[in-house]
Amino acid sequence: MGKFRLWTLILAFFTFAALFACSNNPAPSDGYVSTSGTMPEESIGYTLNLPETDMEGKVFTFLTTNWPGEAIWTFDEITIEEQDGSAVNDAMYLRNVNVQTRFNCKIGERNIDSYVDAVNELNKSIHAGDNAYDIFIPRMQALTTLVVNDMIIDLKKLGYIDFSKPWWDARAVDDLSLASKNFGANSYMTTMDKGAISTFVFNKELMRDYNIEMPYGYILDGSWTLDKMAEQIKAVSSDLNADGKMDSNDLYGLLYQRDTLHDMLIASGESVAKKDEKGLPYVSLNSESAISKIQHMFEILYDTNTCFNVMTLPGDFNVGMNSMFQSNQGLYMWIRMVNIVPLRTMEADFGIAVVPKFEELQKEYYSTVNPYTGIFICVPVTNIETDHTGMFLEAMAYEGYMHVRPAYYDVLLNGIIARDNESSQMLDILFANRRYDLGVILDMGDLRSFIYMVMNYDTNIVSYVEKRLRLANKDIEKLTDALLKNDG
Repeated sequence: MGKFRLWTLILAFFTFAALFACSNNPAPSDGYVSTSGTMPEESIGYTLNLPETDMEGKVFTFLTTNWPGEAIWTFDEITIEEQDGSAVNDAMYLRNVNVQTRFNCKIGERNIDSYVDAVNELNKSIHAGDNAYDIFIPRMQALTTLVVNDMIIDLKKLGYIDFSKPWWDARAVDDLSLASKNFGANSYMTTMDKGAISTFVFNKELMRDYNIEMPYGYILDGSWTLDKMAEQIKAVSSDLNADGKMDSNDLYGLLYQRDTLHDMLIASGESVAKKDEKGLPYVSLNSESAISKIQHMFEILYDTNTCFNVMTLPGDFNVGMNSMFQSNQGLYMWIRMVNIVPLRTMEADFGIAVVPKFEELQKEYYSTVNPYTGIFICVPVTNIETDHTGMFLEAMAYEGYMHVRPAYYDVLLNGIIARDNESSQMLDILFANRRYDLGVILDMGDLRSFIYMVMNYDTNIVSYVEKRLRLANKDIEKLTDALLKNDG
């Protein structure tokens, strides 16, 4: 269990606002950028249209959760106790100061290490009727439990929330909606949802050594496809220690984890589930198109001479993967955005590449927000102060957009942009075209575990889906009943 933290931030420090009010670097768009990677001009002059309100010291208490065993996913983005000189921390500090000053309110938080324990804590609070928590930020895979057990409300019931504003993630609002209800959303109040976006990095030194063209040109002209990437991957491999076998001591075209399979699926325009005209999910993993594409992905990933599954490494495979990449043992490496910063000390130059399309005819590149480590914002059913909560969340999102967003973007680019001007364009595409796959988030019939096939080099995706389809449809039926139960 975590410790209860309650911190009342001071209601001044206006000089600090000037430090982060402006940024000379481009910031990610919430719209859809073209494959040219050209950012639209940043809109300016946004204002927060909320009524002047004195909340008389109201404490907004967050319930948050970490990802056990991986410190990099510790959630520390709400109660910021002090400035420490780091850009994102200090921008979040300013966010809190501005909101608390505006409304005469306070911010509290209870952080629990396990997302399961956090859901249980919320459930206990709901049954006790104590309204201990105003806002819950769980991991995305908790969505089914929260909806089926009627633990969270439709955010549209909150007053003053405007999902059309750029400080809200329009894609999260659309993808996470169920039967036209929005139980969860994301905004620029937080960065961990952005940190959970998956992509690839590549080693420029190896590109030069093997006379391989960097992917930027292909990406920006729309021709970056899975087969183009596979062509480059297959051109790089070497038994570095000359022991006659390929293992973690050797050089590969791709270092990957099992989640890579799902990211490639999303990038191809497919998903585990889609929604019908009523906004209800249905299984799409069993479509002929999805099955065919996955089988082709197996052909690429299962070539053990050129692709290495880092999850077979002993100990912390994330550490091992990064070590291999920084030792020039991988041309490409699958990665989440949260892992970009630790790579900045790498001696060899590296760049960021978006996950490739399946074919050139596809209009956009798509990136995945990881359903395990990713988060979303929701509100417990016991919260009856819907107008004040709506004002508070709208203001937190706005202040995040104005201050946290540029600081976070700068941190990602610092140390990379000096080496690689195109990385900014890659981030634009990744952030603008992110996707949330309800099939994996809701985990209908355990279908999301199809990625575990990679661990055994299993290719029988048809049989895998068929065995789970009946249970998946039962799960959908149960979810649908819960959604429509109180539809009035």
